[in-house]
Amino acid sequence: MPDKVNVRVAFRIVRDGETQEIDAPGRLHRLVDGWAVTCRMAGTSEGTEPTGESDMTLLVRDGEIRMSRRGTVSQDQAFRVGEWRSGTVGTAYGSMAAEAWTHRMETGLSKTGGTVEWEYDMRMAGQELGRCSIRLDIREEQI
Repeated sequence: MPDKVNVRVAFRIVRDGETQEIDAPGRLHRLVDGWAVTCRMAGTSEGTEPTGESDMTLLVRDGEIRMSRRGTVSQDQAFRVGEWRSGTVGTAYGSMAAEAWTHRMETGLSKTGGTVEWEYDMRMAGQELGRCSIRLDIREEQI
């Protein structure tokens, strides 16, 4: 099997009752102890206004998801069920500390794609930001 395959990544993000769907080209990388998904996402505000692009890397291994985004939107966050995990969110005023409590996580990846889904509560600067659910459907792209 090649170390990486070209994929399409379909994101479904539900936050505060609002659903956002994003489709992006990417790559699925097989790691010794898990998987990595990389892609370039077009950003939107409130699901409609373009805000630029960001590069995302999602690592899935050892019962943990680690997300890193760079670009117009920046974020580094780890997720593990039943634990508060520290992270950072980039803002116009600099980076701010964040924490996420993961309620559930389901991963099912293979060399041709699969799904990654998790649900979490987020807080920053002592403020509860609400619950978010993210699902990635990853499918090998035939070239």
